[in-house]
Amino acid sequence: MKRRIAAPALSLLAALLSLGGGTSLPSPPQAPPARSLVLISLDTTRADHLHCYGYPLNTSPTLDRLAAAGLLFENAFTQAVNTGPSHATIFTGLMPMAHQVRFNGVPLSPEFATLATLLAKSGYRTGAFVSGYTLLASQCGLNRGFEVYDDAFTAQDRRAAETVDKAIAWIKTLPPEKPYFLFVHLFDPHGKYDPPPGFAEKFRGGKYAPIASVDLIPDYQQYALPGGGISLDPGDYISRYDGEIAYADTQIRRLLDTCGDQPAVIFASDHGETLVDRDYYFSHGARLSEEAIRVPLLIRATGLVPPGKKVGGIARLVDLLPTAMALLGQPIPARLMGRNLLPFGRLGAIPAGATVITEGRAAPMSLGEQRLTFPPKSLIFSVRDERFKLVDYPTAAGSIFQLFDLEKDRGEKNGTLTTSARNFPVYQALDLYLVSGRPPEPPDLDEEAKRKLRSLGYVN
Repeated sequence: MKRRIAAPALSLLAALLSLGGGTSLPSPPQAPPARSLVLISLDTTRADHLHCYGYPLNTSPTLDRLAAAGLLFENAFTQAVNTGPSHATIFTGLMPMAHQVRFNGVPLSPEFATLATLLAKSGYRTGAFVSGYTLLASQCGLNRGFEVYDDAFTAQDRRAAETVDKAIAWIKTLPPEKPYFLFVHLFDPHGKYDPPPGFAEKFRGGKYAPIASVDLIPDYQQYALPGGGISLDPGDYISRYDGEIAYADTQIRRLLDTCGDQPAVIFASDHGETLVDRDYYFSHGARLSEEAIRVPLLIRATGLVPPGKKVGGIARLVDLLPTAMALLGQPIPARLMGRNLLPFGRLGAIPAGATVITEGRAAPMSLGEQRLTFPPKSLIFSVRDERFKLVDYPTAAGSIFQLFDLEKDRGEKNGTLTTSARNFPVYQALDLYLVSGRPPEPPDLDEEAKRKLRSLGYVN
């Protein structure tokens, strides 16, 4: 695993030396580190549905202002398209193969340090306020290190306003002289799309071909029409998804207004969502297409990062822990698989040569004319660089690979299928990843856990 992260580091060093005439590295920032940190995770939010990422509709005025005050990473990618595994990567700086949270319902092992445990040891006050079933302490194990881990709801999720109310109340109890780490997870864009009244109507636009059959829409997502029946109009769903993002954005504004400009802020999503991009409607978790793996990533830290800067190149959620520690002036633990993104933010670009690997659940699917089935409780994988993307489907009959040239096929419509990918670009990175760890260990779920995960689209 160390060999995988060495190449990007060497690329960065070469880039920095060339910019400095080969004699010196850029001077570190003169501003002192941020004292506190607010980490916001907006579940199931694809980057291209935020206005600051080019979406034509104004879904995200608060996040747009956050981007204008700091860094926007144009191409950030998740390492898992399921909530529990993705957040485990965010909190540990490790890939799923290393921390072994490969499925929802697998708690992170206590052997791993997390951002919360590290900052708690450094004297930070720590609070977390989460909104979805998969981040209950019993389901994810991420409560370690938090003096408050608020997951006190009985349904599968709670609205952003309730979570933010509790986070704001906690902030107001803190003594001003103590630094704090606040984690807020909002679940609203996750299905079922059901924004408060008035939000979906703002984003009704565009015309779409009707969905061919109600059977193509996941049960938990089906929108009942006022006159009866289930809507087959994609516009009904997309406007409601956008409405959920816009509603959450209003609550993020309340949170940031309370926190003020002093703390550093990191905003990201755990994964994206397929809407009508392909025949996997209004869902995620079992496909590794771009709309599922590309996520927003914004960082604001007054005096530490330049405002309004867009950063090109490949960033990853596994990079968030070392970046957060650097923002706070804390020592970055050894043996992480992520890297500090702040130097790239000052440069305005991440040098070419990085790859990003992502995992998803293996579920029966059609690939061209082929119907794929998989061994029980298995995974699919993708690896991507600036141009090429390779998806590995380890079917019951053996692996089938699909290669995309994203420069020529941005919509991933014309992949090359093969049973041998050794000569493909980016294959070596995936091969090294797969041979470096243990097979996944799916959880043995009780019937109640299965019912709740099924209602969220997470049990095949």
